[in-house]
Amino acid sequence: MVIDIFAHLISNRIIDLFEEKGGIKFTIPPQNADPETRLELMDKYGVDIQALSQTTPVLTGLSPEDAAEICKLSNEDNYAFCKAYPKRFVNICIISLLDMESALTELDRSVNELDCRGITVSSNQNGKGLDSPEYFPFYEKVTEHELPVLIHPANWESYPLVDMEKGWRMMQIFGWPFDTTQAVWRLIFGGVLDHFPSLKIVMHHLGAMFPFFAGRIETGFKVLQDKLPRDISEYWSNIYGDTAVNGTHAAMPCGYAFFGPDRMLYGSDYPFGFEEGVSFIRDNLSGVKAMDIPEKDMKKILSKNAKKLLKI
Repeated sequence: MVIDIFAHLISNRIIDLFEEKGGIKFTIPPQNADPETRLELMDKYGVDIQALSQTTPVLTGLSPEDAAEICKLSNEDNYAFCKAYPKRFVNICIISLLDMESALTELDRSVNELDCRGITVSSNQNGKGLDSPEYFPFYEKVTEHELPVLIHPANWESYPLVDMEKGWRMMQIFGWPFDTTQAVWRLIFGGVLDHFPSLKIVMHHLGAMFPFFAGRIETGFKVLQDKLPRDISEYWSNIYGDTAVNGTHAAMPCGYAFFGPDRMLYGSDYPFGFEEGVSFIRDNLSGVKAMDIPEKDMKKILSKNAKKLLKI
């Protein structure tokens, strides 16, 4: 069995709505919203289940009200897919934390009405860190319902050298993984994981900078060890990584070395990528299967870890 924990669904009404609201522009194959097209691709490459999530950059620059509206409609559209094909899709609901009252209301609705299996949040909330104390009620509800939090990177206020246009798309290519990294760094040092020790975090793009710089992190911690009640490596057990690295095979063993067989999960990042998203499904999957690891570990990465995390 293969479960894709990070597959995006962007419905046509969401595309129209966020363009109307002035959101950033994406190249999104419209057929990603066609269930038959999606199922045909899944069957071709042996993907049994997709966990459907919205991509948080669609919220970039929006007002709290507009962001909440897009989240609400996205969650409904995801649920419609899941309800029509309950054996093939599960719902990962998106929550904007820009307005906490509406965020908590939508979280309750997602759990009670939309069969929510996980929550997607942006790596920053219009520049505010995920460790902000005002978000603690959100983490409390998430842990109460035992829902994993999937962090998706987004734009951040940068200097021109890392600008999307002037910096040849450096924001999207390098800036987004950096923002995922800072988000989890702040969850650790901001006390969120100490306050909510059962919280499970899925880092997009195979943990961003954490696996590659694990030694640098642990060495640098020697001058920060008075900032945390325990060694930084003890927080790794809260963190999971998907395999959405655009098919970079060399990244997979690095992620496996950091996350181990129990916290690494197959994720494609469909429908982005070349060939209208096909390349990300195929190449990320082939990258996982190319690893020389025990069969039992391969099964965990391809499906068992996701089944446990998402209660499938």
